[in-house]
Amino acid sequence: MIIDDNAVIEIIIYYKKSGNRYDVYTAKEFKNLDLLEEKKKLFTLLKVEMKELNWGLYNDLQDAAMVESGGFGERVFNFKVYKESRLKKLLVKWDAKDKENKPLPINDKIINQLAPSIAETILKAYDEVSILDGEEEKNS
Repeated sequence: MIIDDNAVIEIIIYYKKSGNRYDVYTAKEFKNLDLLEEKKKLFTLLKVEMKELNWGLYNDLQDAAMVESGGFGERVFNFKVYKESRLKKLLVKWDAKDKENKPLPINDKIINQLAPSIAETILKAYDEVSILDGEEEKNS
């Protein structure tokens, strides 16, 4: 019922660079991939820890996504800002490494340099483990 401010959710994604793009999967998707084991070994595993969402943080993220529109003081919800804010405010730890195999820090600059498919998959994986889907709700 009460979520500690330091509570984290651990997620895993798998990625592989293919030309100019990345093939990226959540752990759930990767498990269900119809690939030979030798092909699966070509993927890199990325472990990520993200803050568990509590009511205060949930509201802060939504407030951050309210932006002025039209110049008349009207504010609207901006989904792009919401996604970016979620990634930047929820991501607390990862095992990402640079080209020299040194740990990558988590900061706005690095997050902004993520491949879009990796950033989107991190958020998707977070949602998979933190939000019940329709089937899980039926079975709970």
